Amino acid sequence: MVADRTHLAAISAAPSHVHPPSGRFLGEWNGPCYAPPTVTPRRPAALPFLALLAAGLGGCAGAPPKMSFEQAGFRPASLEAVEPEGTAPPPVTIPAPESIASEAPDGPPIDGILLRFAAEARDRRARTPGGMGFPAEAVRGWRALAEELDAYLGRALPQTPLLEVVRARVTVEAEFDYDQRRYGPAPAGLAALVRGRTVRLAARVDAARSLGLALFREAAPARLRWPLERAGISSPFGMRTHPLDGRRRLHAGVDLAGLPGGVVSAAARGYVVRAGWMGGYGLTVELRHPGDVTTRYAHLSALLCTPGDAVDPGQPLGLVGRTGRATGPHLHFEVWRRGEPEDPLDWLGASWAMGSAGD
Repeated sequence: MVADRTHLAAISAAPSHVHPPSGRFLGEWNGPCYAPPTVTPRRPAALPFLALLAAGLGGCAGAPPKMSFEQAGFRPASLEAVEPEGTAPPPVTIPAPESIASEAPDGPPIDGILLRFAAEARDRRARTPGGMGFPAEAVRGWRALAEELDAYLGRALPQTPLLEVVRARVTVEAEFDYDQRRYGPAPAGLAALVRGRTVRLAARVDAARSLGLALFREAAPARLRWPLERAGISSPFGMRTHPLDGRRRLHAGVDLAGLPGGVVSAAARGYVVRAGWMGGYGLTVELRHPGDVTTRYAHLSALLCTPGDAVDPGQPLGLVGRTGRATGPHLHFEVWRRGEPEDPLDWLGASWAMGSAGD
């Protein structure tokens, strides 16, 4: 009771314009007396809360725009591309080439090896009695050819052109058949050796065809033009047994089989440095070209130029013949660079067809 009277006294002493703290009384001041509050109908407090909850959980159609990092006070680093100063170094020490060429062969074409083997096999059959079994010389020749074929088939597929592989398979099968007709059945070991190489050649042909490789491929651009039109190769560049003296020596050019009197033309622009007789070469023409390159045209039957003449590609130089040391009419063509002979086929940039002529 004492506490209640003290509280009422404090209320009575308070000014009339002072309102009690919010939440302590629900009534209103009316002088020194306290009037009970007037009850006014109000909306339930739960409805605004549910409305806010629904708006928060509902769609974002009426949601305010999101605040950016910059509005929030963050300053992220610039994401714009910045060009480096100067030239960027390459990823490797050797820059990439401007274009990627097809794989270069690990060695020379197999055609020259097969041509030389076929010539030696024909020579053996001509001087060896038939029906006496395979001579030891023939067995050694076939084993040496098998080693060459193994090295050739060890190359990657792009380094063995399809036409080259087909020629190799046909040559091996034909020459082995000729030998068996001449000498009789081959020894079991030799037959298995040759059969294994023909099977590998056939598998290489099937693999190339399954990959869609064409029988004829586009040749590399030629640096020289053919000096004789419609010519076949009778003897390639490289070591061989000379058909006249039987000595093994370097054949420093290629022999192009042609009809007697065929026109021999310049392989490139240059000037004539020699036109006349040259020992075993017979009537010969030599041309000097830019880049320390010399071309030689031998065994001619007639000359159509003189030393000092300036010639253009395709200009006539002479006629096909068999002067000098030659077993038949043909053109012996050589290419020299910096004083060393090189394979003319690499300069002519084209496949060659097998022909029949002499040295």
